[in-house]
Amino acid sequence: MKITPLTANTFASDGGAMFGLVPKGIWQRLCTPDDKNLIPQRCNAWLIETDDGKKGLIETGCGDPQWFSEREREIHQLEETWLLPQSLKALGLRFEDIDFILLSHAHWDHAGGLMDPEGNPVFPNAEIFLRENEVLCALGRDPLLYKSYPEKIYETFQRLSDRVFPVPDDDPEVLPGIYMLPAAGHSEGQACIYFTEAELAGNEGKTISALFTGDNLPGKHHLRMVFQTAYDTYPLKTRAWKQQWLPRCAQDDVMLMFTHDPDVFGAWIDADEKHEYVVRDVYTGEA
Repeated sequence: MKITPLTANTFASDGGAMFGLVPKGIWQRLCTPDDKNLIPQRCNAWLIETDDGKKGLIETGCGDPQWFSEREREIHQLEETWLLPQSLKALGLRFEDIDFILLSHAHWDHAGGLMDPEGNPVFPNAEIFLRENEVLCALGRDPLLYKSYPEKIYETFQRLSDRVFPVPDDDPEVLPGIYMLPAAGHSEGQACIYFTEAELAGNEGKTISALFTGDNLPGKHHLRMVFQTAYDTYPLKTRAWKQQWLPRCAQDDVMLMFTHDPDVFGAWIDADEKHEYVVRDVYTGEA
């Protein structure tokens, strides 16, 4: 199995929202905000090529910017043209070539690429996998979660219901060596996606273990327990997830795969007495 990083979208988020309780005086040393307090973000997707020839994606990003209103595009500083088609084309692939899609969760910047602006499926041949609880959240229309799962997301999963496969907690292996595991925190039904063994693009011939962290750990600057987004629905569960997974990733040399880091796609970490965990090495996607 081989995994290759892709850029799906670029956008911007409020820096304070991305770091929650952390004071601006601290987080701005890591990410310099603009005059609107926005910091750059990237929707990182990953191409999965299995040993039997199937091709899949982790995440679809925000999707075609035309899916959003002019005001939304301005607020989020979305690029003019959706980058994911270009990223796939550079590898000789089209949307039709994608056999499956693994979504960490169903928020707009992860699942927005499932439908085009006219309401048609973007990936005509793809089966879509989410954790069972996340499917329930996306279709539940809970008034307390209307910002997380707006009408567009509800309609998307309604229209694609025949191709959505909920992953139960007691059977998380979606393909050989790929597990969609519980990662409640940012959302109740969020998954982290664990690869027991994969070849990393740019490091051909060498296999690694890797963990796609979802928005519980969107980038390299969110390793500390309290460095988490204000968008987390269950912030204490985010920290509990970090307490469970970060020691394992540090000890077992598991590469963290980031969803929104604007500079790197992944990193290997070490435990650190002062800072809890620190980056030892990064993966930029280049050989």
